[in-house]
Amino acid sequence: MLIIITIAIFFISALALLLLRLFNPDFRYLWLVAAIGAFLAWLSVFFWQLKMPILLALPAWQPESLFINSPTLLADELSWAYAYSLATLALGVIFTAVARENFPSTPAWAGTLALGAVGILAVLAENPLTLVIAWSAIDLAELSTLLTSVREKKQREHVVISFSTRILGTGFLLWAGMVSMTEGTSQNFLTASQSAGIYMLIAAGLRLGILPMHIPFKTESALRRGYETMLRLTAAASSLILLAHIPQESLQSPIIPYLLGIISLTALYSAWMWFQTKKTLDARPYWMLGMASLALSATLRANPVGSVAWGVALVLGGGVLFLSSVENKWLNRLLLGSLIATSTLPLTLTATAWESNTSQWAGYWIILLPAHVLLLTGYFRHAQRKDKGTFKSHNRFTLLAYPLGIGIMLFSLILLGFWGWEGSASLGAWQFALASLFLTALVIWFLPRINTFVPLQAHWITETKPQKRKTFIYDFSLSLYYFLREGFKKITNIFEGDGGILWALLIIILFASLLAEGIR
Repeated sequence: MLIIITIAIFFISALALLLLRLFNPDFRYLWLVAAIGAFLAWLSVFFWQLKMPILLALPAWQPESLFINSPTLLADELSWAYAYSLATLALGVIFTAVARENFPSTPAWAGTLALGAVGILAVLAENPLTLVIAWSAIDLAELSTLLTSVREKKQREHVVISFSTRILGTGFLLWAGMVSMTEGTSQNFLTASQSAGIYMLIAAGLRLGILPMHIPFKTESALRRGYETMLRLTAAASSLILLAHIPQESLQSPIIPYLLGIISLTALYSAWMWFQTKKTLDARPYWMLGMASLALSATLRANPVGSVAWGVALVLGGGVLFLSSVENKWLNRLLLGSLIATSTLPLTLTATAWESNTSQWAGYWIILLPAHVLLLTGYFRHAQRKDKGTFKSHNRFTLLAYPLGIGIMLFSLILLGFWGWEGSASLGAWQFALASLFLTALVIWFLPRINTFVPLQAHWITETKPQKRKTFIYDFSLSLYYFLREGFKKITNIFEGDGGILWALLIIILFASLLAEGIR
């Protein structure tokens, strides 16, 4: 019941905004409706703690021979952390909207609330069927948003390729469910088989853009800072939760060390790009890719709690930074609190992130630790950027709402470090934390003193032509896309031409002959 209340508040608030805009365009308190709805939904998530774990199963789907498990939601300590993070992010997006140029933007607020509901459904999914349904809704929302945000033909093709990769990841999750079913185990994450775990790992890697690594592209939209931030981070969280469900028996595969090496290199590359990219929103995909790589590396070290810690830091730490758009001396200093929460220091959100329950990760810290240092250094640089705007409205309520939205997200980062899950407020692997923090402080101190380390002055950066940053995987995927597109065009021309009827008759005759052979 508690889960239904939270989801209902999100959806009812979104629907109310759209109906008010449609039937009463002059209504002056649309933002207040959105803010109250987001706040009540955020507050209701706290009450889940009274009855956790919470299991909510929907009526069985037909036929039962195919759908052994109906859509089911499960709120435990790990999924609750993600749900709380998404509710907090939605609240932060609504509160900080008062400082953006496109204010008011009722459709964007309604979309943010709806995404909050769908994202929570995704992170609470108890089986692959439920997660696939939520993924599909998020993917369609992202596809429609990005296609309206880009204008060039090549960029639209990149959007389609990214969407196709996500669909491929969804297919691997469905395959994992089928593998569990053939082995006689239940189609849910709690009892997933060892064989299914590898497919779940591939599904998460594809959707997160890690396996293979996806080179992000820039979009231009008035909704880029608010609604699009909610969309991107919700999509990331809905895939990251799968990492916490992978059976630890699957991590005994001999390919795991090789995967860990690839992921470590992906984390290092993404962290470097995050560190050197000038504009914060342009660098956002690299932050997501770098943090997601660290989360996946924690999963491969049999540390699901660590993967959730990195994932929550990705959502809330990134949300604080990407929603920050107004110059404020005190808020700039408070942003450093988010940096501390991501530092893996004891008693912080990410304190357990470096822990490992396997010996396979020995040596990979040589790559992962510098990646973490670059992520922290880049965060510090982006937090202190000077391109922020100023309040256009001097209304006292407006001046209060924006810092309150930032403050709630910072408060949540600190809160989850003490109250996120069993074992919070841990000392963690404090040796790695101190080493990472020392190197971060060293790089920050050297940054303005040595021109080679200053990203904005580095001679190898070519911001005017970001499309040239490609990889072999990117080129191969694009070439394959072009090849398949031309192939389908030729097949279409053949069937639509004068000989189309003859080809259709030939296919029918062949099909009939094969069918006749099967009957005999």
